[in-house]
Amino acid sequence: MSKRAETILIAEDDPLVRKTTAHYLTGKGYTILEASNGSEALQLFREEKPNILLTDLRMPRLDGMQLIQTVVQEDPHMPVIIFSGMGTMGDVIEALRAGAWDYLTKPITDLDIVAHSINKALERAKHLRQEKLYQASLEQEVQKRTLELQQQNRQLEQEIQERKVQEALVLHAKQEWERTIDSMPDMVAIIDIEHTIVRMNKTMLNQLGKSYNELLSTKCFLCAHDREEPPEYCPHSKLLQDGKPHRAEIYEERLGGHCEISVTPYYDPDGSLLGSVHIARNINAQKKAALEKEKLQSQLLHAQKLESVGQLAAGIAHEINTPTQFIGTNIDFFDETCRDISEFMTQIQEIAKKATPEISAAINKALEELDWAYLTEEIPLAISQSYEGVKRVRSIVQAMKEFSHPGSKTKKELDLNQIINTTVTVARNEWKYVADMELDLDPQLPKIPLLADEMGQVVLNMLVNAAHAIAEKLGDNPAGAKGTISIITQKTAKGVELRMHDTGAGMPGHVQLRIFDPFYTTKKVGKGTGQGLAISHDVVVDKHQGTIEVESTLDEGTTFIIQLPLQDGESK
Repeated sequence: MSKRAETILIAEDDPLVRKTTAHYLTGKGYTILEASNGSEALQLFREEKPNILLTDLRMPRLDGMQLIQTVVQEDPHMPVIIFSGMGTMGDVIEALRAGAWDYLTKPITDLDIVAHSINKALERAKHLRQEKLYQASLEQEVQKRTLELQQQNRQLEQEIQERKVQEALVLHAKQEWERTIDSMPDMVAIIDIEHTIVRMNKTMLNQLGKSYNELLSTKCFLCAHDREEPPEYCPHSKLLQDGKPHRAEIYEERLGGHCEISVTPYYDPDGSLLGSVHIARNINAQKKAALEKEKLQSQLLHAQKLESVGQLAAGIAHEINTPTQFIGTNIDFFDETCRDISEFMTQIQEIAKKATPEISAAINKALEELDWAYLTEEIPLAISQSYEGVKRVRSIVQAMKEFSHPGSKTKKELDLNQIINTTVTVARNEWKYVADMELDLDPQLPKIPLLADEMGQVVLNMLVNAAHAIAEKLGDNPAGAKGTISIITQKTAKGVELRMHDTGAGMPGHVQLRIFDPFYTTKKVGKGTGQGLAISHDVVVDKHQGTIEVESTLDEGTTFIIQLPLQDGESK
């Protein structure tokens, strides 16, 4: 019988997104289940037991957040990937906290990203299953070995009672066991039902920095955790309650940092529970490797997002441009037509003055019912405002085109002010709710050799950081207060200078010393990767032979100063 393909449940109320994704994943060899709302998805989840769930956060009947919470409650190991629209990052973070594994931003222009995310989730689920099986096998093996040792001990005790001549053999066996346990790299201890240390190997003694006599007969939670009672996560306490093996991951400085602790019950010859065998394994290396992997994945995801944003911006600019031209042409037509109508109505009013009283009264009444005096004032104003709106849309479209245009790998003589204006326009949604923008850009600023896309990314990174710093200082901000972001450019003796100042939360001295370090971030989990300023430093210093400095005062604000040379390769 052929192996069953991995089953993917897609919960999406947008039929185009759902069908497109389903068709693509079917082509990849997956079995696809489709649901147009949360209730239908929950029913399919319970009936079909899929391997993975892809869900939108906004659906009728039962929304994505409720679906995720229900699915995770019923199957904590179910991989869940969410589709999120632009501007729903708060909902995304809440969904990740609720148990989602990953998220994809809509619209999805490259479905390979979906396949990549699914492959990662399935691989992770596979590893979790393997880890669970391995842990179960390990616990069984420890229990098996413990029972074997108990059986050997009972046999030795019987032999001691029957033949005193075997005492030397028993002593020899005991010494061999101690040497074996002492040679283990893991920390091993035997704890009785009163939480008292019965035995401990040299690895644990060395780690705790105590002698055997100092620790013997002391409470394990006192010597290992410096507590007057067992901690809540204590696996030994759980074992005493149910008589089953338990495992826990803890962080304890006295035990060397991150540890994985396994406890297995041991009994006397009559079957009475005597306590547990503790095996504590240092997992600092594994934790460090996992952290590094997460950082690299975060960096890759950041690069993929930037590429997707560029493609999306170019597409949106193209799509907006054509209807904007239609609107502009129609406004021209309305403007000309309204002027003609106004001239006609003026002629009608002149005719009314010369007509009979009855005709004049009828015309004036019609003009009054039409509220022609009001229309005469408001129509030109509405057309003027429409012109201004179209002009604004065209400037945004042009900025999006410039921002998304693939950058050259070689430097070109460019206007830094134009790059700043473009980036400020494109990123307006990042800062407009928390800050007012003040631009003081030197109109005589000379062109300098730049990598346009990378310098634009530098300005974007600093803009986003400034907006976040102001938002942090404002807090909940029910009154709608705003801070200020100021950008100044000027020519210097050796090149040009860019200063960006914000009135945000500022930074203490120890943070300022590390802000350009890779992966260093003071933001909450999911808010930042610690790559933005490190990348900015690389672009300014290594790729443009410039300098980037920071001046900051806690609770007052921060200023970034960038110096760029007039000529490529000029020394800093």
